[in-house]
Amino acid sequence: MDILILSIFAIVVVLSFLEDYMPSWQKLLILFTLGIAMICISTFKPMTTTDAKSYEYYFYNNDDIIIETATEPTYIQLSRLVLSFGGGVIVMFFIYAALAVPLKLTAFWKITPYVFTALLPYVGIYYPRQDVVAIRCGVAAAFLLWALVPLAKRKYFLATILTFVATMFHYSSLAFLPILIVGNMQVGKFWKYLLGAAIPICLALYMVGISAVSLIPAAIIEGKLDIYKEMSESGGWVEYIPYKQLTFLTEFVLLYIFIFYYETIKKHCIYAPILIKILVMKMGILIMFAKIPVLGGRLDDLFGIFTAISLTCCMYCIKPQYVVRIGICVFSLSYYIIYMLSHSYFN
Repeated sequence: MDILILSIFAIVVVLSFLEDYMPSWQKLLILFTLGIAMICISTFKPMTTTDAKSYEYYFYNNDDIIIETATEPTYIQLSRLVLSFGGGVIVMFFIYAALAVPLKLTAFWKITPYVFTALLPYVGIYYPRQDVVAIRCGVAAAFLLWALVPLAKRKYFLATILTFVATMFHYSSLAFLPILIVGNMQVGKFWKYLLGAAIPICLALYMVGISAVSLIPAAIIEGKLDIYKEMSESGGWVEYIPYKQLTFLTEFVLLYIFIFYYETIKKHCIYAPILIKILVMKMGILIMFAKIPVLGGRLDDLFGIFTAISLTCCMYCIKPQYVVRIGICVFSLSYYIIYMLSHSYFN
């Protein structure tokens, strides 16, 4: 599995440096071919990850009242439909991959002219995390990515519909609602100061022990913290330390590049006001929910796909452009080696 994903990554690295010289029809043909390969990998992945085992259990026990209550309705109904035709869990993996991968690839094509550069962090980071491991999150992220398009054009109803559909695949998509409200507001001086100060303030609160856990009324989370403590003691739940994470550090630098070069980026990318707010919200959630990594991690997975787009915006303000591509290559490959291989997700 690792060899297959790294092989696709190597192909995308070459394509990212050639895409400026390729006609559109060639890019589309290659995207189509890559999409088929990635759907196959996601479908026939090893059943060794915790997520894969959980999905299999949910699939064959979809009539369990606890599972039905805790799992999104799309997975439950699709499981029942597939089982009624005699299909197995592999069919479910195919359905989710056939939804998530093409939606994301076509969204990249629509949103950025540097489609293969955007594929670098997608293939190296978010494809294995979303479309191979956390498949419900993968489909939800695809619909949220498409919601970016109508939102930038102030078509709020369509953006809301896409967000609602994403929520039916993963409930955490509700966290996108604030972006529907403020995402398209123009970023002036006030917003720049606010966005620039938000993450240092969140980090300061984290350092002194203030988090979302301490801010939520005890009556709401009473009992859940005991479960968290038990999982932490057993090693099943490790606190997330933001400033020790490669993705967080990269996004921290990316945020201030965005702020400093915002006017330049905005001239080339109509999605700039939304992307910068998503970036700040994503980082803020991770910090404030560091003590509940199962929640912060899922939201990080969900909104991470926007980071792939945000990174390509550096192409508009950092010259020469090959420096940006090299930086994104190193970041994406380092993440895969450090996190995916070290945790042996597919072995």
